[in-house]
Amino acid sequence: MKYFKRFLILVILAFILLIIYIEFGGHYIINKDDKQSITWYIRSSSKLPENFTGFYNTVYPNALSNNSWDLVRDTFSSSKTTRKECPCSQTANLLFPVLDIKNKNTFDIFWVTRYIEHRYTQKECLNFNFSNFDFLENRKGTEQISQSLFNKQTKALKPIEMGEILALYENPVKNNRNRNPEQAKSRAKYFCDLYSENLNK
Repeated sequence: MKYFKRFLILVILAFILLIIYIEFGGHYIINKDDKQSITWYIRSSSKLPENFTGFYNTVYPNALSNNSWDLVRDTFSSSKTTRKECPCSQTANLLFPVLDIKNKNTFDIFWVTRYIEHRYTQKECLNFNFSNFDFLENRKGTEQISQSLFNKQTKALKPIEMGEILALYENPVKNNRNRNPEQAKSRAKYFCDLYSENLNK
């Protein structure tokens, strides 16, 4: 019994050390130059208007308050979970290829994600993601796509219009109104309906 207790204590300590290692490992695998680059990329991104962040956070409930641990938990409990439900996880995936990390592996992405989440909000990550997203046809960021599709600023968009932008964000080729008008319309309506449904819960 005494040996079992010792073994149990060692297992618990090992688990605690593993969690600490996962939580703060990113601080050590990311070099100083990359840390400065991450700061510059995120801080210099254009801010999304409140109507758009509100729409996004309603379509993907709690996306701006959850973190990558919630994403991991939800991924195991639901096959429908996507990285779009955790903006900082998306940011880490976008920045990961340009970071100077030796012997990169998929686990490193989680370290980078946690490093980002310790220093920036999900909202700041969302700003970065949309500012740097290529909607194709020389349209980058929400302001350019809003002007191109609707001749409006993003802050003036209606839910159905924001739904179309989310559809393009999901797949800019498949959900392009010029290539697949019916698919684009259907997907925009899906996001708009999901927004209304979640708003009324």
